[in-house]
Amino acid sequence: NKSSPCIMVSSSLSATLVAIATILNCSDGFVTPKSPSINIGSTTAGSNTLPQSCNNNIFSSNPKLCLLTPTTTTTSLYSTQQEASTTTDDGETTLQSVFSTYSDDNNLMSKDQLKSIPSISDMLAEGDLLSSELDDMWDAVVSNKSDDKIDVDGFVQVYKDIDDLFEGEEEEEEVDDATLAAVSAALAAASGADETELAQAFDTLKDGGDGSSNTISFTQLRQWEEITSLVSEGMLGEDEFKSLWESSGDDGDDNMDLERFLKFNNALDDLFVFDEDEEVDEEVDDEISSDMTEEEEEETEEEEDVEVQQQQLPVITETDLPPAVLFSQLANENYLVGEAELKRWGELQDMISEGDLSQEELDVLVGRVEKAPGTDGMYVNEEGFCKLAEAIDDLFEDVDDEAADEPEQQQQDEDFRELKVELLELLEDIDKIGEEEGRLLCGLDCNELEQERVLEVVGELERETYNKVVAASNTGGGAVSKDELLGEWELLYSSSSTMKYNEGLSGLAGGLTRFGGLKQKIIGTKYLSDVEYTEQVVGKLGGKSYEVKITGDWEMKTELSLFTGKPANVMSVTPDNVVYGPRRDKADHWKSLGPMNMLLLSYIDEDLRIMRGNTSTDTLFIWKRC
Repeated sequence: NKSSPCIMVSSSLSATLVAIATILNCSDGFVTPKSPSINIGSTTAGSNTLPQSCNNNIFSSNPKLCLLTPTTTTTSLYSTQQEASTTTDDGETTLQSVFSTYSDDNNLMSKDQLKSIPSISDMLAEGDLLSSELDDMWDAVVSNKSDDKIDVDGFVQVYKDIDDLFEGEEEEEEVDDATLAAVSAALAAASGADETELAQAFDTLKDGGDGSSNTISFTQLRQWEEITSLVSEGMLGEDEFKSLWESSGDDGDDNMDLERFLKFNNALDDLFVFDEDEEVDEEVDDEISSDMTEEEEEETEEEEDVEVQQQQLPVITETDLPPAVLFSQLANENYLVGEAELKRWGELQDMISEGDLSQEELDVLVGRVEKAPGTDGMYVNEEGFCKLAEAIDDLFEDVDDEAADEPEQQQQDEDFRELKVELLELLEDIDKIGEEEGRLLCGLDCNELEQERVLEVVGELERETYNKVVAASNTGGGAVSKDELLGEWELLYSSSSTMKYNEGLSGLAGGLTRFGGLKQKIIGTKYLSDVEYTEQVVGKLGGKSYEVKITGDWEMKTELSLFTGKPANVMSVTPDNVVYGPRRDKADHWKSLGPMNMLLLSYIDEDLRIMRGNTSTDTLFIWKRC
């Protein structure tokens, strides 16, 4: 109170006011800065008598802070720590005052007293400061190990050490805030519908009727290209479309005007907007060997023991041995041959290492041989082994026959190279034209003629015998090894109408940003099958660029095609998280990711992979190995 410059308080608040007094900067009738004069007077309970120090300064221009205490207590709060009220460092003065409040009569402080200070006890309780960290700081400053107490200098040092733990956090928060602001700006720019374009689309639909009305019907709206694309891609169900129609107008209204059309499109956009208020889920747990059951661990140990035993047995290097003799040398103690025993067949392993016989071809041949009873299909007896050896021999023709086929083989190689080069050059031309015209990457804005040409070349390339999908089908197995897909791939082209609609995979590009490319990393081990998409969102006109990462699981499986009735290789992806800037969201409600969730593998070689839509086979995704 400026009218009463001498402040009277009870002794129970003295500790708090001492700290306040040391940091107040009051030049207009308040406590003097830097070195406040703090006096503790005494008064009898129920008495209004002020200490003499207060009476002397009650109208002074340099007032003092007076603390009222019971009659039995008249002392200086700082006692022998006189330097606490004369220091020129406001921060250390405050710490010294706090030390005086919580220290003992000998001006020393124990660890328990240190932990009782509210600010420190709060940090310990909330986990911002660990007990082990505080113990290390304590041990570094304690002067007498036997007494285990610290003086005021040690207390100040501990506080400084605690403060050092949190350096740099403010800068990190500023970076996170900037990134979040950029993402939010991009989302805000992309969320509003372009009413001018929608009005033009409405006029087109209206003119497609008899032209006598300013409204459109349910059937006209259903035939709109945007709706047919979403339905064909599986992104919009018929029931959802009907519900949007009904909710955008009044009951019984069979026609749609422009205002209702705009309302319908806003509701349609809401289907593809994630919930910004959804809480971020917990971090994904480690999926590696910790998830193995005890039974799986025991099986793994047994397999390793078998491998060690097989390594100790010699490899059969003799060639042209009769199958029965070879079997007797390879067979285990049960007189059976399995996968481990076949690895000791030297001639067979040479065929695989030199590329004359692939592991997939061997697996197909082994699968056709009848297995020994009671072995769960893991081993063959002598009869089965002899049939396997004959089947392997039948794969190889005489050298003369191979020489005669060389010209034809060379012609096939040239045709293969020409088709592949033609496709890559076509995609390169589409991107070059798109860059000149300001179109999106990966063919997302290419015209119908360009799409038809790409589809035509892809169809020819898929039929080539060098296509590993065709090769697997010809051997009778039909399944392409998942190892063929492992690695990092870059998207060259996509004709997906959903990606065109969302201007990318995640749907986050738009407004001040645009789609800048997409990569896919496929990981597969004995225990893991992970996939990660990295989408580049590039800023334009001052917008900020950033990455969007989409993670999940994948698997390869063989299913009968709905269109051909033949076995098809299907890559199934289950998205898990979408990460952009500081945010992490669950991906199960991101409908824009739908086109990638179930695709048919139609072509693959060493560095090129082509996927088709599971329900729309004209939808293409062409990837090139990085």
